[in-house]
Amino acid sequence: MRRPRFEENRDFYAAVGQRINRVRAGRLTQEALAKKTALTRTSIINIEKGRQQILLHTMVDIANALQVPITQLIPDTDNIEMLLRDKPQKGVDWIKSSTTTRLKSGDQHGRAQKTNT
Repeated sequence: MRRPRFEENRDFYAAVGQRINRVRAGRLTQEALAKKTALTRTSIINIEKGRQQILLHTMVDIANALQVPITQLIPDTDNIEMLLRDKPQKGVDWIKSSTTTRLKSGDQHGRAQKTNT
């Protein structure tokens, strides 16, 4: 039985999975990405197909393994609006605000930079 909340966001997760697939292809096999992220190859397949929700720390692990900023794996705001056009406005607003917020300081992977004081 599918979870109702997942059904509401299926298109978003499919778009994230497609971005992961595009970045991964030519760099790593699904098996290699799975090993680098402590996931199974089946999980990578399901994530890339949009069938599996991704926890935030898993997104960070995938971005780090692919050596790209996590923002490269998240659909653009305009694309998000199209993907979530039939979804509750509260969820759309949260996703939009989460993806458009820029870190004031930090490296390309979203980690805060150390400062010497």
